Amino acid sequence: MLTALRSRVRAARDLPLLRPLVARVDRLWWARVIRRAGVVDLDYVRAQVGRPLSEAAAVRRYVDGGFREGLRLSPLFVDTAVGDHLPEAWRVPALYAYLVADPRGLQVSPLWDAVAYGTAHPDAWEAPGGPLGHAWRRRETDSLPFGPAASPASASWSDLSRVITAAANRARVGGEVPPPRGTAALRRELLIALGPEEWDFDESLAEAVRFAQHDDQGVAIAVMDDRSEDWVLANLFAASHPRVRVSRRRHDDPSAALDELLASSRADVVITRGPNETLTADAASALARRVEAEGAGVVMGPVWLDGDGTIAALGATSEGRLLAGHPVEDLSAFDPRTSLEVPALAGTTFAAHRIDVDVALRGSDPAARVGRRRIVALDLETRTRSRVLGADLPPLDVDATALLARAGWERSPLAPGIRRPQRTIELADGTIVPRLRWALRTATPVGPRAEGWGDTHFARALAAALRRLGQEVVIDSYAARSRPTRGLDDVTVALRGPEPIEASPFGRSLLWIISHPDEITAADVAGFHRVFAASATWSREASAELGVAITPLSQCTDATRFSPRGLSRGDDILFVGTARGILRPSVVEPIRAGIPVTVIGPDWRGWIPAERIAATGVSNDDLPALYESAAVVLNDHWPAMQERGFVGNRLFDVIASGGRAISDRVDGIADLFGPAVVMWDTVPDLIEMLSGDPSRLFPPAAEQEAISERVRAEHSFDARARTLLDAALS
Repeated sequence: MLTALRSRVRAARDLPLLRPLVARVDRLWWARVIRRAGVVDLDYVRAQVGRPLSEAAAVRRYVDGGFREGLRLSPLFVDTAVGDHLPEAWRVPALYAYLVADPRGLQVSPLWDAVAYGTAHPDAWEAPGGPLGHAWRRRETDSLPFGPAASPASASWSDLSRVITAAANRARVGGEVPPPRGTAALRRELLIALGPEEWDFDESLAEAVRFAQHDDQGVAIAVMDDRSEDWVLANLFAASHPRVRVSRRRHDDPSAALDELLASSRADVVITRGPNETLTADAASALARRVEAEGAGVVMGPVWLDGDGTIAALGATSEGRLLAGHPVEDLSAFDPRTSLEVPALAGTTFAAHRIDVDVALRGSDPAARVGRRRIVALDLETRTRSRVLGADLPPLDVDATALLARAGWERSPLAPGIRRPQRTIELADGTIVPRLRWALRTATPVGPRAEGWGDTHFARALAAALRRLGQEVVIDSYAARSRPTRGLDDVTVALRGPEPIEASPFGRSLLWIISHPDEITAADVAGFHRVFAASATWSREASAELGVAITPLSQCTDATRFSPRGLSRGDDILFVGTARGILRPSVVEPIRAGIPVTVIGPDWRGWIPAERIAATGVSNDDLPALYESAAVVLNDHWPAMQERGFVGNRLFDVIASGGRAISDRVDGIADLFGPAVVMWDTVPDLIEMLSGDPSRLFPPAAEQEAISERVRAEHSFDARARTLLDAALS
């Protein structure tokens, strides 16, 4: 009932005449939910706005748009920490989205672990406001929770309240605050410059909290932005932990802020983290340990990645930052080495004995001026979330030729630049082919968010299959589709998903359209030497419409992973996937009808009952067993893919694993999978199929096994890789 009502309200938002009224009702409802939870720190809000106001006025200001402008209602809740994990948190206040969701598994702040708190206080899960409300109501007796264990902070609530209010006031009126002198007898200290471009500041603070949990490690943070929340959280961190220092400095000079933290440090080893970079607590500790093991004079840095996921620097030589603009796969030539001595480091992130940092940290590459021996930790990395600035290296009289050779490159005799030595390989069928360098271009983001994209795993499986054919393969995120080192690639395969990818001006360009066919225009297929599409029907129609020959090439499965393991079939009606922000009928309608569908996916809160969500995610390694042992796996397609005959990747994986599937009707499914996939046309059809024993819908076990074997043989990534290799060589 509630889900249906939400669906009607969402539809009303699209009607111009009703939109203002619905928006007003939304805000009233958001305010009511927040006030009933009892989680507002009114002193904190008053300090942010600079005037007295009631709780009702504070909440009203927040829901009327203050949540987008940085206004916060609770020091225990950080909007950005939870926003990415809840449906519609981009549209509604994150605090409201949390309060109406199942809080299990949700983190709400970088300073304390809400899941650990709920585990320690089981009654918190069902309490008003979940662990957030439960902890807030115990603040007078227990103080605020802090750290990975969410244990009471060392300072009392009255002390913390004064710190929070003073910090919010300072952020509002402005002004700089110098750092206090560092703690004596501190073994290691992590120095962080928290800048205005660091919108993922909660991730940085969470790593800092983890780093400071070790008894001999501390943190110093320079807050360089005007966001009240950053300064308040940094002060709350320092008040809750004896080995944390904070300063507030102008935002335009992170190197000066780090210099000040360094000058006031008393630690034996310092780890500086460059502005807006992702350095984990484990990586920072590992850098410090290795510097201690190497002894005096050594400075060590991680592999430095750019915002598009390519290498920003592997140290530096007289020719500049080494391997800048190269895909990360180019590091594989150094395996199994874990360290590389270089003429100089690059960037701002490094670890060194404090007494060895005897120069000012100035410019974009201060690490290049530190230490006598410079080492890159090849197994550790940091990534600048935005884009790396231009190099600012000191004069270096060291040629890069020897280092490039160790990375597998040689100087090109015909033009300035480098190339791979020419090589051939004999395939299993006796064919001798050149070993080419392939670039798989995707629409995926950079970093951990890419793990939730099917395109990420599709590209990795295709890359592995091409490597089994002796090819060299790199994978580019969408941000790296125009990286400056494209000229080193022999073949480019654009895996076309939701975003356009142009043909490369270098080597051979192949296009494989695997989704979103409704967005393909003549411009999208122009310039490619060959075009493939995962639909026979659409390929025929689009070839005539776009004036380009398009070859059918369906999606496929990784037969090295998806294969039967001899598991017994259970009773689960299983669905694995995201909610996509819509009412997916293959999941929602059976659950409404009382059918016990087991759902695994990240954003189903608010769409289906919490008890139907078995997990928010699953390892790809565990999927084959889930598919094989389920009674049946449910599947559906984006409307555009269904209409144009694009069969999704999941069906290939399910059948290859020995599983059985029920799917919406798509042209081509019957040809690919025969009776191993049963299709439905209407919701009543689907409900009827799921209301009895699923086994009656599918062929005998022997026939099912034969279909599974055929799919693994004919529709594997290895088969697709050979097709693409032949196309590149033709």
